[in-house]
Amino acid sequence: MNNLKPDTERTKRYKSKLHTKKGFLHAHLGKDLRSKMKAKKRSLLVHKGDKVKIMRGGFRGKTGKISDVSYIHSKVTIEGITRKNLKAKEIPVPFDASNLLLLELEMTKERKELFTTIPTTTKVEKTDEVTKSEHVKVESPIAVEDQSEKKPKTVKSV
Repeated sequence: MNNLKPDTERTKRYKSKLHTKKGFLHAHLGKDLRSKMKAKKRSLLVHKGDKVKIMRGGFRGKTGKISDVSYIHSKVTIEGITRKNLKAKEIPVPFDASNLLLLELEMTKERKELFTTIPTTTKVEKTDEVTKSEHVKVESPIAVEDQSEKKPKTVKSV
């Protein structure tokens, strides 16, 4: 969003397309999650089942699991955090994702790729009695070339 007027920015956010609104649902990562990541990222898209801590508003400091994520309204509801309406009915309180801090994640395939390290290849040796497994570093093909096959180049003088 490039305009400086707040009312114009609100209108752009309200009228934006659904795939653009998905970008508004990122929440900051806790320090322990940030240290476990392979790539350096500050925030992730929230998912149902993530454990979050509320950082702003009247419910500041409370934690809970995300029960619903609304892409249309760009809001997140959390289990156990409700308020009463005028008819004394308990309704969930919607939160903006920017006011939340991710503490624990519901692991999906994409998220596992962000947090796992590259596994080392294993070499299996067969012996008479027991099969042993050893960790071996994979070397680049350039370093593996045989030095014995290389012959020194001679330059002919004319």
